[in-house]
Amino acid sequence: MANICVTGIWHQGAVVSACLADLGHQVRGVCDQETARLLNNGKAPVYEPDLSEIIQRNYAAGRLKYTVDIREGLEGAEFVFISTDTPVDMQDESDLSSIYALAEDIGNNLAGNIVLCVTAQVPLGTSEELAKTIKKLAPGFECKVAYIPEFLRLGIAVETFRNADRFVIGCNDSQVSQRIAELYRPLGRPLLQTDIRSAEMGKHAANAFLSMSISFINEIANLCELLQADALEVAKILKSDKRIGPYAFLSPGLGFAGGTLGREIRALQKFGRQYQISMPLMDAVWRINAERYQLVGRRLTGILGSLKDRKIGILGLTYKAGTSTMRRAISLDIIRDLLEHGAHISSFAPLANLDEVTDMPPIDLCKDPFEAARGSSALVLVTEWNGIETLNWAKVKANMVDDVMLDTRNLLDPILMKKAGFRYFGIGSSCTEDQCLPMLFRTGGGS
Repeated sequence: MANICVTGIWHQGAVVSACLADLGHQVRGVCDQETARLLNNGKAPVYEPDLSEIIQRNYAAGRLKYTVDIREGLEGAEFVFISTDTPVDMQDESDLSSIYALAEDIGNNLAGNIVLCVTAQVPLGTSEELAKTIKKLAPGFECKVAYIPEFLRLGIAVETFRNADRFVIGCNDSQVSQRIAELYRPLGRPLLQTDIRSAEMGKHAANAFLSMSISFINEIANLCELLQADALEVAKILKSDKRIGPYAFLSPGLGFAGGTLGREIRALQKFGRQYQISMPLMDAVWRINAERYQLVGRRLTGILGSLKDRKIGILGLTYKAGTSTMRRAISLDIIRDLLEHGAHISSFAPLANLDEVTDMPPIDLCKDPFEAARGSSALVLVTEWNGIETLNWAKVKANMVDDVMLDTRNLLDPILMKKAGFRYFGIGSSCTEDQCLPMLFRTGGGS
């Protein structure tokens, strides 16, 4: 089994380090003092199902440890991972300064030959530049480099690691590529071995394609709402086509948020400008998605008229269901837009880590959905949570002054919501409650 150092730990790094240790490797993670304290006490920095248990199990077995000392982390390491969550600005432009700082830290403290494994989400060409930075600072040691794009999904990150569709290993040295492949081989997942730049472009292309699918179905949904069609039924037709498939990102909703997909669009647009290649498709995907957060305000205004001095209850705030992260959550843009309409906002968000938000808009945080509904003219479901399917919606409705439910996830059964007393509105359908087909529980959403 290999000796591995994982640097830059937050969400991605915590999952990578814990899951590699769970495969039997000896893993040391390098992070800041508070994150190290949490992890060494068996607590993941971001909520993910099963992650804390994996950390606790491997820490107890002596295979996993977190430290603030880069030298301790690098001692005896054959493979050094840069697995930081790359920061993005409000325009989804990547900030690589923290990643290059990690490379400098590695180079300044290297004590042996390593294979540098970059799993952080970075623009094409970055992996080789990171290796050059390390080699310049540690010329006496060998630093081979590979790019291993992670396709982890927030809320199911452990599952998507263990049962990955594939692991892509981008490396220009076939022998080194084989060594890296052995790290992942026990999982029994497909291993795609290619060159570094193709792997980097593969990550860009995969996320850009998903982004395009989301913007595509949202444009179709806009037409469906005006032309008496149901976008969910349209998506069902599309997914039944083998050329598209049942897992395609074709769920009408609020679009993609959080920076993960958006940064890939931005990276491709930037390469287009740099090499003077027109990127009209990427431009359109970006423009469609950038306007999506205004949908809630428009729909509520169309239903209720002016929102001035009306109370709107927001159900769920996090970037995605099943996670605690609020970084770049679209709920914040929705709330700010509703506040500009003059509305007052209450919210129930059971998992949200609000400490991540530096500019939280003024809202009333509530202990349960009933409190969030009290005095509200409308409820807006943004992110679901465990237990929502069994919620007493009639009791929720009884606390409201009006009866509007806007379900941006197309999650709830329109017939059951009507029986609870709501005027129910989903995304991508103009149907009234009587026209909607009954469903026990609909799944769907944005990204």
